[in-house]
Amino acid sequence: MRPSTSAHAPLSRRLVAWAGTLLLTAALLATQAPTAATAATAATAATAATVTDLGVAGKGGDVVARSGKVFVAAGDQIVVASIDGKVINTISGLSGAVALASPETGRKVYAALRDSHEVIEIDTTTLAITKRIDLTAYPCPSSLAQSYDRLWIGFGCGEAGEGGVLGLIPAAATPTPVRVGPATTQAPLVAVAGNTLVAGEPGVSPATVKVYDIDTTPATSRGEIRAGADGLPALRDLALADYGSAALSALDDTRQFDAWDTTALTQGRAYDSSGFGEHGLPTAVGASPNGAYVVGGWNSSAGDAAELVVYDATTAEVIYTAAAQGKAVVAGSIEFYGTLTFAVLKEPGTGRMHLWRLPPSPYHSSTLTLTAPSKVTALKQSTFSGRLTLSSGLPPGVQALELYRWLPDGTSRPFQEITTAADGTYQFTDAPPSLGAFKYQVYWPGNSWFWGSGSSVTVTVSRYEPTLTVTGPATGNVGERLEFSGTVGADGITFPGEIITVSRKVVSPDGSVTSKHLVKLTTAADGSFSFSDTPTRAGEHTYTLLLFGSSTMESARTTQVVTVLQPPA
Repeated sequence: MRPSTSAHAPLSRRLVAWAGTLLLTAALLATQAPTAATAATAATAATAATVTDLGVAGKGGDVVARSGKVFVAAGDQIVVASIDGKVINTISGLSGAVALASPETGRKVYAALRDSHEVIEIDTTTLAITKRIDLTAYPCPSSLAQSYDRLWIGFGCGEAGEGGVLGLIPAAATPTPVRVGPATTQAPLVAVAGNTLVAGEPGVSPATVKVYDIDTTPATSRGEIRAGADGLPALRDLALADYGSAALSALDDTRQFDAWDTTALTQGRAYDSSGFGEHGLPTAVGASPNGAYVVGGWNSSAGDAAELVVYDATTAEVIYTAAAQGKAVVAGSIEFYGTLTFAVLKEPGTGRMHLWRLPPSPYHSSTLTLTAPSKVTALKQSTFSGRLTLSSGLPPGVQALELYRWLPDGTSRPFQEITTAADGTYQFTDAPPSLGAFKYQVYWPGNSWFWGSGSSVTVTVSRYEPTLTVTGPATGNVGERLEFSGTVGADGITFPGEIITVSRKVVSPDGSVTSKHLVKLTTAADGSFSFSDTPTRAGEHTYTLLLFGSSTMESARTTQVVTVLQPPA
C-alpha cells in the first residue's frame, strides 16, 4: 500500500500537512488524554530537529541511548553524548568499534570491535569496560542486536564461508557462542524482537533475509524472505517491527522501505519515497518499540543530502520529515529513547559524524500511580504498589520504572530500577532505617508513542512495634534447670542488638514474695535470645522480660509463669 501524495510533496508543503495531522491528532486525543498532554503535544510540534557535530570521523556510526546518555560507535572510540547531543566523554583505545546494542533494562551497552575480534561490555554509569568476550574464532563482529538476556552477533571479514550469525548470553561467567544458520561471506545484519531473529548479508545481490524463531536453542529456521525466485536487491539495513511480526528492509534499486510478514514470509506494507523522489536511496530504517512508527533514512544519490521520514506504521502516512544538507545518514543508525529518535550523519569525503535528533513525535499520555501502605514503621519491610496505564487502553507490557527515594533530611538513597507486570501493575518493598518523613518517587520515561509520567508519595515513618515473645516450661522442680528462648518480632528484619532485661518474682506457698533481677540480654541479628534459671525454692515463678526500645523501636514487655514444685524426698 502506498501512502498519500503528501509523501512526494516539497518539504514546506509536507510540513504544513504534518501540522494539520497534528491538529487532527490533538482533536482525537482530547477525548482520552488530559488537556496538559494535548498542550504539550502541540508545543513539541513546532520543535525542529537538531544536528550536533560529534567532533570525530571514521568507521562506525551505530548508536544506542541508555541511562540518559547517547553512545556512538566511531572506530577507535565510542563517543558519549548527553540526550541533547553535547559530547560529555569518550571511551578510547578501541579497535574497530562499529556496532552497539543494549538490553531494554539495566546499565550495560555492548560494542562489537571488528578489528580486535571481540565484544566488550560497558557500564553506562561509570563508562568502564567491565567484560571482554573473545570472538577470535568468529572474526570481525560487525552487527549486534539484543533481546532479553541474549546478544546476537553478525560476524565475517569478507571471506567466503567465514561469516555467519551467533548468539550468546553475555552475563554468563564464560559466554558460549551458539551458531545460527548457514555460513556467509559478509557479516550479516541482525535484528531481534519478541521471539523473532532476522539476518541478511548487506551489499550482496540477490539477497535473502533469513527468519528464525529464538524460543528454541539453537534457533529454529522459519524460512527465507526472497520476494520471488530471483531474491531481493542488495540489503542496506534491516529492522523488526510490531514485536517481531514484521521485518523492515532498506534495499538497493528501490524507492521504498518494505515490511515483510515474518510468519508468512510475504511482502506487506510499503513506506514510499522521500522528497528525493526517484533518486533517493533508502539507507536506514527502524521501528518504534511499540510499533506505532516506522522511521526511514534517505540519502541523495550523490550522498550529500539526507532526509529522515517518520511514517505512521499502520497507514504509511508521512507525519514528519527532517532534512540535512551536506551529510548522509548512516545505515543502521536509527535509535529510539523515550520520546526521542536519533540517527547519525556523516559528511561525504571526511566521514565526520553528527548526531541527528528528532523532536518528540505526536503521542498519547500515560498515568503512573503510587500507593503507600496505611502505616510504615522503621526497620520493617513495607510494600508500595501502583500501576502504569496508557490512554489508548492497551496494556503497557513489561516496562522499566525508575525509583527514587529520599531520607527525611533530603539526601537521596540508592537508585533502583523496578519493572511492571504486563498489565502495568508493580510493587516494591522498603525498610526505612529511621523515623521521619520519607519521600518515594517512581517515573516512567515513556517511549516513542506515549508521554512519560511519574508519581510520588511521602510517608511518615513511626517507630517499629516489636512483638516480644518467650517460650519455656510451665512447670518445674526445685534444683532443675529451666530453659527459655524467645524472639523480638517475626518480620524478617535485622536487629542492631536490642537489650532485654529479665527479672523474676517468686510467690512461695507460705505467701512470702521475693524479687530479683536475673540477667541482661542482647538479641541476635534475627531478634532471637535465650536464658536459663535454676529455682532454689518452690512457688509461682513469674519471669518478666522488658525490651527497652530505641530511637527506631518501641519498648515491649512479656511474662512467663512457671509453677515450681518441691520434689519428694
